[in-house]
Amino acid sequence: MRLITLALALALSNLSIADWTLQQPSSINFLTSKNTHITEIHTFKTFTGKINESGYAKLNIDLASVDTRIGIRDERMQEHLFETSKFSQASFETEIPATVLAQVSAGTQTRFQLQGKISLHGEQAEGQCQVMISPNKDGTITVTTITPMLIDAESFSLVAGINKLQELAGLKSITRTVPLTFSLTFKED
Repeated sequence: MRLITLALALALSNLSIADWTLQQPSSINFLTSKNTHITEIHTFKTFTGKINESGYAKLNIDLASVDTRIGIRDERMQEHLFETSKFSQASFETEIPATVLAQVSAGTQTRFQLQGKISLHGEQAEGQCQVMISPNKDGTITVTTITPMLIDAESFSLVAGINKLQELAGLKSITRTVPLTFSLTFKED
C-alpha cells in the first residue's frame, strides 16, 4: 500500500510541477442550424492553450480563423457576427483540480465536469461540459468533450450579428444556441 501511495505522490508531483502547452492534433468544432432542418459543422483553425502547474487552464481562439468551408460565409461571420476588427479572440478559463491531474498522471482516464468563464464579443458568461481527460502513451494528455458546451448568442451580444447573417443569406432562421466540442492535446513543457 505504501508503494502505491508513493507512486501516486510521485506521479502527482511530476504532473503538478509542469506546465502543459496545447499541441496538434487538436480541434475545436461547433454546429449551426439554419432553416430548422439544416445543421452544419464548422471549426476554428487557430487557437492556443496552456495548463499551468496549479491546474489553471486557458484556451484562446482566433475568431478570424473560423472555417465554415464557404469563404463568403467565413468573411460574413468575421465581420458581422464575431466583429473580429473589435473582438479578435474568444477565451475559456477554468481550473482542473490536483486530484484530477493526479488520476490522469497515474494513467487513468478521468471524467470531469469542466466549468469556467467564457469571454466572447466583449462579454463573459459561465460555460460547462463533461470532458474525458486521457493520458497518452507519448506522455501527452488529451481533453475531449463528452457533452458539448452550449454557447448562447444572447449571453454574448451576438443576436444582432445572427440576424444580419440571416438577412444576408436570405434564411428563415439560424439557431441562437450552438453546441461546441473539442479535442485538445497538451504536451508537458
